[in-house]
Amino acid sequence: MAGHSTWDTLKAKRLRGEAAQEHPEYTQAVRDIDLGNKLREIRTSRNLTQAEVAKNAGITQPALSRIELGGGVPTLDMLDRIGRAMGVRFVISVGDSQADPIDLLAG
Repeated sequence: MAGHSTWDTLKAKRLRGEAAQEHPEYTQAVRDIDLGNKLREIRTSRNLTQAEVAKNAGITQPALSRIELGGGVPTLDMLDRIGRAMGVRFVISVGDSQADPIDLLAG
């Protein structure tokens, strides 16, 4: 359970406002936390409860809570459903930020 221990350590440091050491597991955990924070910000800015979003997205409230806390990463399908439940469309960018952008879904 080293990953879980690493996650708990990072989460505790972030909640205290401390910087985390650079480590691949920390880097991934930071991305997970950032995604969860962004989802929570969007949800609360739209005055939606976790229960409302979860119900409309077809997931459980505890599952949404875990995602918002950075403890779970949603699949693209789940992220799409969460976005629809909140009335937003997510645009996700992956890869080298300096490379030429290609829209895979463009016709």
